[in-house]
Amino acid sequence: MQYFTKLFSRAPFNLLELHMEKVIACLVKLDDVLKIFEGTDLAKLESLSVGVSELEHEADLIKNDIRSTLPQSFLFSVDRSHFLEILSVQDDLADVAEEIANLLTVKELVIPFSIRADLHAYKNKNMEAVWDVKEIVFSFEELLEASFGGPIAEKIQDKIDQTAYKEHEADILKRKLLKSLFTISDSLSTPDFYLCMHLIEAIGKISLSAEKLAIRIGMLLDFK
Repeated sequence: MQYFTKLFSRAPFNLLELHMEKVIACLVKLDDVLKIFEGTDLAKLESLSVGVSELEHEADLIKNDIRSTLPQSFLFSVDRSHFLEILSVQDDLADVAEEIANLLTVKELVIPFSIRADLHAYKNKNMEAVWDVKEIVFSFEELLEASFGGPIAEKIQDKIDQTAYKEHEADILKRKLLKSLFTISDSLSTPDFYLCMHLIEAIGKISLSAEKLAIRIGMLLDFK
C-alpha cells in the first residue's frame, strides 16, 4: 500500500494524523482481542491476532513512506528530525499492540478469577492514555495556527499532563496486579505464571508509549 499522493498533498502534521489513524485502528483491534481472549481457542485467537499484525504493518508502511518522501527541510515550526522522532514514538504504540496480540497466541491462558477485575481495570487505564494522546496529535492544526503558544498550547499541555497521570495511575494498578499475581503464584503452572507476567508488562507499555509521545510533543510548545 502506497500513500505518496496523500503525502505530497497534505502538510507534515496532517501526516501524523494519517499514521495515528492506523495506530488507533491497531489498538482498537487489540482491545477487541483482549475482551474475548479467555475461553477462545488458539486457532481463532491466532486468526484475530493476524488482524492486529496487518494493521501494525500498514502503520509501518505509512511511517516508511513518510520518512522516504518527507523533504530534508520544510517550512514549519518543527524541524525534520523532531518530526520523525515524534513519528517513531507514535509508531511504538502499534508495535506494542502487535506484541500483546502475539503473546495471547503462545498458549491458551485462563486468567485467575481473583485478578480478572484488576487486569480489566489495568487494561482500560492504559487504553485511556492512548485516547488522550490521540486528542493531542489531532490538535496539531490548532497548534500550528497558534504558533505552538497561547491558550491552545496551555490546553494541550493540560492534556499532556493528563496523559502522564494516566500512565502513573496505570503503574499503580500494575503494582497491585503483580502483587496479587505473586500471591496466587503457587496455584499456577510455571508457563501460565510466566505468560501472565509478560502480558501485564506488555500492557503497561501502552500507557508508557502514550506518555512518551505526549511528552515529546509537549517539548514543542512555546508558552507566551
